[in-house]
Amino acid sequence: MVSTNSLDRNGISTFIINNAKLMAAKPEVKIDILAPNDVDSDIKRELYNANVGLFILHDRNSKPLHYFSSLISLLRKNNYDAIHVNGSSTIMAIELAAGFFARVKIRIAHSHNTVTEHKKLNSLLRIPFEIFVNQRIACNNAAGKWLFRNKKFDIIDNGILLEDYHYNQNDRAEIRKDFKLNKSDILLGNVGKFNYQKNQSFLLDVLKQLPEKYKLMLVGNGPDFKDVLLKANVLNLSDRVIFTGVVNDVQRYLSAMDAFVLPSRFEGQPFVVIEAAANGLPIILSDHVSEEINITNSFTFLPLEIDTWVEQLKKLKLKDRIYETTINTMALRKNGYDLADNVENLYKLYTDDL
Repeated sequence: MVSTNSLDRNGISTFIINNAKLMAAKPEVKIDILAPNDVDSDIKRELYNANVGLFILHDRNSKPLHYFSSLISLLRKNNYDAIHVNGSSTIMAIELAAGFFARVKIRIAHSHNTVTEHKKLNSLLRIPFEIFVNQRIACNNAAGKWLFRNKKFDIIDNGILLEDYHYNQNDRAEIRKDFKLNKSDILLGNVGKFNYQKNQSFLLDVLKQLPEKYKLMLVGNGPDFKDVLLKANVLNLSDRVIFTGVVNDVQRYLSAMDAFVLPSRFEGQPFVVIEAAANGLPIILSDHVSEEINITNSFTFLPLEIDTWVEQLKKLKLKDRIYETTINTMALRKNGYDLADNVENLYKLYTDDL
């Protein structure tokens, strides 16, 4: 499985790591992950313990020809049956072509988004992409149609181990105590990389217009972190915004929240929304996120207008989380968001044409 972006605590990486770990449990499978970056020690340890191999090849962006030739050598040496490339554009043609020249039979492109930041390259590499890909997967219909156009593709939902994300009252009490939150405080939460896409800055503008009892927890890190931190100070919101940094037990923080907010400018199928739904949270998200994900009664899609979000959040009603986590888990499992089922579907795609 190839990550065309950094292998860290992001959505595409979550898909790769989760599926590889379960796939590796099959006695007949040997699965490795290729990353273009130095990988944190905790992820390395997690993969090692699951018997998942990890290879790191630098220079994908800075020296693509060197990366390309190194990848061909790696693929030939290990004699893989399939290469599964995860990304958001036709730039995946680099890995697919390497697979072709290394005589890898199954060459999969997996679309995880509905937009790319590299529009010119995406257009330029369209033809080689179509030449070298022979299986197409998408996280949902919108992501598939965007990248594959009128070509046939399979959908593999962003499944999770649903029970791992169930609401937990003890976790809620501990996390809220750690951050000195009152019982009456309404905690809005967001999890993700701080960048243009995730648009955390918008949430500060919303929070500024909400009553004092509303607090905001931002989980993660990223290139825009310092800008968001500075804006919180400028708006005099420092005592109402909690910056946790990257955490490895996000389900505990979800249990502490009262609503999940996602003002993304664009999205494919964000993992964290599935996790928040399994936790029983009401979810308010931008209408730039595909409504295909709306499979429980907990989703509200809004335009990126501050007043609209303020009005909606003022009307927020807190429900019985234990009940919500139970019925949401049932709905998620029924609609294909159980990781174990996803792995079986993926295994079938890997092996049917061998």
